[in-house]
Amino acid sequence: PSTHTCMSCHSQIATYSELLAPVRESYATGEPLEWLKVHDLAEHVYFNHSVHVQNGFACETCHGRVDQMPQVWQANNMTMAWCLECHFEPEKFIRPIETRYEFGWEGPEGQERIELGEQLIEEYQVDVIGLSSCSTCHR
Repeated sequence: PSTHTCMSCHSQIATYSELLAPVRESYATGEPLEWLKVHDLAEHVYFNHSVHVQNGFACETCHGRVDQMPQVWQANNMTMAWCLECHFEPEKFIRPIETRYEFGWEGPEGQERIELGEQLIEEYQVDVIGLSSCSTCHR
């Protein structure tokens, strides 16, 4: 990501944090940051952020409550088993697209949550058959 992406929030959030000094400096000078990857998937795994975000899967589902992290850490282990939980039951994780960037979103619980999820999967035309195909992630 570029520092323009970071500064879209951090120009107003934690603006004086010493941890963000390198981001502010990079933004001001145009010199690229040296990124230390926090979320680094295995090389044999294909992952596309946009297909998730454009279909109602929120950032916090995978990345956790980064809005409450003084420094970003890996909130989930991102193993194949962890990913498959969502791929096999996406109705439990999908949410209205307008809430995908909202931290702490609480939708309905129980059966109402499942019904909302099933409705959104249909509305967003999520390819549930493709979600269970090995070649979706292993290319």
